[in-house]
Amino acid sequence: MFLKDRLQITTEREYTDEGFLKVPARISRIGTQEYQAVEMGITDKPPGTIITVYRPEEEVFSDKSLSSFATKPITDNHPPELVNSKNAKQFSVGHVGPEVMRDGMFAKTILHITDADAISKIESGKVELSNGYTADIEWSSGVTPNGINYDAIQRNIKGNHVAIVEKGRAGHECRLADNLPTTGDKVIMAKIAIDGVDYEVTDQAGQAVGKLQTRLLDAEKEAQKNAEEVKKKVDEMEEKDEESKSEKEALESKLKDAISKTPTGEALDKMVADRAALVAQVQSIAPDLKWEGKDTSSLKKEVVATKRPNIQLDSVSDGYIDAAYDMLVEEATNNTQQTLDDEFTKQVAHGDDSKQDNRPESIIAREKMMADSQNAWKRSNK
Repeated sequence: MFLKDRLQITTEREYTDEGFLKVPARISRIGTQEYQAVEMGITDKPPGTIITVYRPEEEVFSDKSLSSFATKPITDNHPPELVNSKNAKQFSVGHVGPEVMRDGMFAKTILHITDADAISKIESGKVELSNGYTADIEWSSGVTPNGINYDAIQRNIKGNHVAIVEKGRAGHECRLADNLPTTGDKVIMAKIAIDGVDYEVTDQAGQAVGKLQTRLLDAEKEAQKNAEEVKKKVDEMEEKDEESKSEKEALESKLKDAISKTPTGEALDKMVADRAALVAQVQSIAPDLKWEGKDTSSLKKEVVATKRPNIQLDSVSDGYIDAAYDMLVEEATNNTQQTLDDEFTKQVAHGDDSKQDNRPESIIAREKMMADSQNAWKRSNK
């Protein structure tokens, strides 16, 4: 969209040997500017409806925007069209200098006016400026840092020309530099906005406030940046704390589980007793079987395999093996009882010539059988 801004010239005039006018000037500023609906190409509102457009500093002072005004033509009032190579001779009365830079809330440069009529008009008091440029309009309403409501935002500002006008849209702050700050007894005043309220102050005060506002905006940005960095560090610390807490809870859970699985003294005694009983059973059934280092399931399986070679162990369940083992234990127990009875009969019939034992014969025979059973592992390991 092609737009026209009106600014004002403050000037420290310098004339070249050719009679050209060389003068520093502010050509644009940040903040809000008012346009009529017809200027914005709006057709669904009355033509005179005021549209407030915000010009943020990141757009006005971007390198691309500032450099786009460098060396562009200066015109006496705005031409009816954008300046180009075909009409520049007709409309141009000078050119912008090669450098355009920031000055507080303004953009400043050096203007070179080469046309005698334009120079004469400037000397007669026509000193305000208005930029001709293209920009993208972002229809997004909001409030500026200074508390001013706006309807849209200018983006991608690209300069085409700078016009010398009677009254600039940006106010007389944007003008040719002028060593005469007064007109008769009237002091040239600037309008500034503080917290949404407009004030008229002297030009120098306006410049000072503009610079102060820029510094405040920079300070706010820096404070926001620092706050974000602090928050990031706090978030990282909290995340590490959560990780440490999770690790601690996991370790505590593992410790609790390990403690719950640690057998008590009573349980250990039972385990030893059960193991001793199992070894005794295995030795009574298969005295030659090696039992060291083997668990209960393996021992039972080997006992069954030794005593019941016709059973296909790979095709039967653990329950079947347990049942077969229990039967072998029962058979061994019965055979032991028979051995005791036989020993008893032998002792009764023949006596014992080696020593005298006045206890009942059945008790003596049972003790001998148990002793032989307990020492069977010694024979099996020879």
